[in-house]
Amino acid sequence: MNNNNVTSIAVMQFVIAIALLIAYGFFIYFLIGKVDSGDPSWSRLIYLFSGVEAIVFAAVGFLFGKEVNRQRAEKAETEKKEVEKQKEKIKDEKVAEHNKGLVLGAMIMQAEGGQNKSMKERGLEMEISSSELQSIAEKAKQLYPELNR
Repeated sequence: MNNNNVTSIAVMQFVIAIALLIAYGFFIYFLIGKVDSGDPSWSRLIYLFSGVEAIVFAAVGFLFGKEVNRQRAEKAETEKKEVEKQKEKIKDEKVAEHNKGLVLGAMIMQAEGGQNKSMKERGLEMEISSSELQSIAEKAKQLYPELNR
């Protein structure tokens, strides 16, 4: 179906729904005129009224439900985009933090390997005992297997 057919069908459905609402109004006006009818006649009119009422409520549901669902769908789409942006941001932060940990682990392993002098030249003076340094290096290797290469 092309877009023109879809639009014409939607307009036709809208017109039918409005016509049903107008007819419903006239039917209620007709029923008000028959209030003084006898019991069998009034029971039949009420029976007819309930059938017409169901059709009209379906038409009103079509009119208002379509707009409500469109708003809900747009809101859900917006929320989905926001969640995707947050996921990307969190993923980028995770990668950045992982890289920082790798650098720190490499620096610890370098210090453990006896290259403490080169770290002092960079302004990274550390006062850690060799056993503490070894313990930290082992933990870094556990947390970041990439350092074992």
